[in-house]
Amino acid sequence: MKRFLSAACVLAFSAAVLAQEADSTTVTTTTRAGGFDSIGELWSFEDAVPLCTGRVDLRLTGAWSTASAPANLGDSSDDYVIQPSLVWGVAENLELSANVPVWVGDAGDRPGGLDGNADTNVGLLWRFMEQDGGWPAMALSAHGRFPTGDNSSGVDGELRLIMTNDYDSCIRSHINLFGITVNGNDSRDGRDVGDTRDFQWGAVIGLDGPLCSDGAVRWVVDYLHRSSFHNGQGNINLVDVGWEWSMGSGNGLGMSFQVGLDRSGETPNFGATVTYSMALVQ
Repeated sequence: MKRFLSAACVLAFSAAVLAQEADSTTVTTTTRAGGFDSIGELWSFEDAVPLCTGRVDLRLTGAWSTASAPANLGDSSDDYVIQPSLVWGVAENLELSANVPVWVGDAGDRPGGLDGNADTNVGLLWRFMEQDGGWPAMALSAHGRFPTGDNSSGVDGELRLIMTNDYDSCIRSHINLFGITVNGNDSRDGRDVGDTRDFQWGAVIGLDGPLCSDGAVRWVVDYLHRSSFHNGQGNINLVDVGWEWSMGSGNGLGMSFQVGLDRSGETPNFGATVTYSMALVQ
């Protein structure tokens, strides 16, 4: 908890300083990010910006992670995941999504599991308040895991409170708070590592800002602190850092790098994710 509070203070202070510096100069050409919508597959946080009404995105994601004992519960082999996702702006301030991750190689970080499709994840994001004065934009997201994979059962659910603040400098800050109820067996959970936690929780803080004058390329950094997946394991602390490129015509490309900050049994040492997003309907 001390680690999380320290990181939160640093990121909050950085956002305030950067915003203040931008306001104090008269030569800046940047403006607020406005409706910039982050590619959620790349980061531990979600922003409070739903997809435009009527738009449908197809997102293709490839992820890699590696670990050495005791990280990742002693599984030192590299893990690979390929994940197609669909995101639909179903109405104003409302977004629906679905994805099915495909674990390749050694079935990801679940030794003893089977390669191939895992469970289906379905999500909903509802922005209930736009940014107003000193109040950030706020949204709620709900995600469900449905047992479509081998040896899987039950339905898990996540509820997340999302807060995004957009500064005049075109920098944004994000805070996410979430809780997860686990009611069955994940199809990838083939290890004898103790009981899965029935309730899991976590928090994410993040920042993103422009790397060029038109804001088409943005840097992103976030910090995740969450409970472990299984009883008897320490909390997980991760940092993501990377970039996103809005390529125009509904296309986007991004890459993130992940670094584990502890030697917990469920924290990977390093990882990387690449996502390409294209609009099927605009």
